[in-house]
Amino acid sequence: MRIYDRAASRYDLVNDLVSFGTSNWYRRRTILSLELPEDATLVDVGSGTGSLALAAQRFLPDSPAIVAVEPSEAMRRCATKAGVRDVRPGTFQSIPVADRSMDAVVSGYAIRYAGDLATAFAEVRRVLRPGGRLVLLEMIVPARGLRRGLARFLIRGVGSRVLPLVCGSRATGALLRHFWNAISSFDPPAAVIAALEEAGFEAVEYRHVGGLLGEFRARVSDA
Repeated sequence: MRIYDRAASRYDLVNDLVSFGTSNWYRRRTILSLELPEDATLVDVGSGTGSLALAAQRFLPDSPAIVAVEPSEAMRRCATKAGVRDVRPGTFQSIPVADRSMDAVVSGYAIRYAGDLATAFAEVRRVLRPGGRLVLLEMIVPARGLRRGLARFLIRGVGSRVLPLVCGSRATGALLRHFWNAISSFDPPAAVIAALEEAGFEAVEYRHVGGLLGEFRARVSDA
């Protein structure tokens, strides 16, 4: 996570540029799409600078617990500075909340770093209450073909050279190269769906939203 520590102060700017200004809008849409009551509890795993957690604080004003979990210390500082009220160190392998304490688990572009999906999804199930919901936002690169080559050219080629100039930080170039390596080697949607179903989730689905953006949705049984 050292690369994220170095780029933390420019991370939101990089996100805005790469997503053409839609990243914060999409995070807000994600929270609203869960259709949770205003007192629902939620944990954002791999929260980065806290954008999803901040959206949850806005739309779940009566929640007794909205927790942002992030391994990078610099990212946690940014999240706290941005106004996230409860920021804790942790990962998908170790989510620092009690068993069956959360109505929802969300994550923005972090499941690719989980390593072992079975372990990660078992931990997510541990913290979700019966009927709890999961949404994972992720960038999905085509396995082959022109669209994959174009994505590589724009992110690793152009982006990693231009963004350091725009953002005034060489760390953003390293971040974009790391980002490409991570998303281009991530499991295909079918493998993630299979892992969620194997972990016991219900109503598992993958939605292609547009461009490279996709989302995985699932829920825990009410029983």
